[in-house]
Amino acid sequence: MKRLFLFSVCFTLLIISTYPVSAKVPTTAKIVFRSSRDNNREIYIMNPDGSEQVRLTHHRADDVSPTWSPTGEQILFASDRDRFQRSWDLYLMDPDGKNVRRVFDKSENRSNAAWSPDGKQIAYSRRELGGTYVYIGTIDGKKEERVAIGSSPTWSPDGTEIAFLSGFENKRVQINILNVRTKKQKVLFPREAKPSWINGGLVWSLTTDKLAFSWNQEAEPKNIDMETLYTLNSDGTGLKRITSDTAPRETLPVWSPQGDALLYNKTDKHNRLQIFKIRLGSDVSEQLTDTFIPKVFGEFFQANSPGDWFDPAFALPVAPQPNFLTTTWGQVKQK
Repeated sequence: MKRLFLFSVCFTLLIISTYPVSAKVPTTAKIVFRSSRDNNREIYIMNPDGSEQVRLTHHRADDVSPTWSPTGEQILFASDRDRFQRSWDLYLMDPDGKNVRRVFDKSENRSNAAWSPDGKQIAYSRRELGGTYVYIGTIDGKKEERVAIGSSPTWSPDGTEIAFLSGFENKRVQINILNVRTKKQKVLFPREAKPSWINGGLVWSLTTDKLAFSWNQEAEPKNIDMETLYTLNSDGTGLKRITSDTAPRETLPVWSPQGDALLYNKTDKHNRLQIFKIRLGSDVSEQLTDTFIPKVFGEFFQANSPGDWFDPAFALPVAPQPNFLTTTWGQVKQK
């Protein structure tokens, strides 16, 4: 009987230690973003009004491109902290910045990741000798598959399609649509192959079935300030500019969970890149970050950039923990 009791205790403790405990999901809406305010690119979190900005990562490497899991339990981001490989790769962490771990065992140059709507897969860019490719991988890091030539993938609301960018090598950047099941592709925008530039911040709203991106119709360095925000229906219709003609260069759009607003990058009155927010249908933007960043590593490095916007009201339900743990432990204590 004593041996049976000890076996039950050991077996129960094994279950408790091996079963993943859910991280604490934010109870209010939160924006995760990247900032270089400490002369190193780190990941921060803040409220949708810009208040309560808290640093999550504390590493000498660069941590960028954070994105929430559909349940809010994890944050996926890219980092070059594996200095032996000297390239980016994908990492996960809890919403409080703890429990950082790499997604894949074998390090490769992976970045620009996006979660599938069900949270089981990720799409991302992977740079190889022959160019940059779009991959789909499982979130446990056990499988990955090359599916297209391009970068900056983003999932459709139903998870059946992925939009991505191609044509960077000849300055004829276009938005493409990939059918996840059949792997067939089509060009969505612009359909005519002419010089233009679409920024890598392509995002598909999960509530409105619209794409947001920043577009420069004249792909010349001298016209860089012409890059500004647009939205487009997923069938290629309804192209709409978001801000007025007098707005400065705008990049890296991020959808609100409701699909009624966008975060984006724009320089402030001091010529420093900050995060702004604008409601669709309005021409008045709100500045969310206002950090002084000294020019140590150049203008491009010194920036605040939006990553992702999470709201528990629009999140997937968190998987419940099994109740047999407490039940079994109660039975063991009674013996």
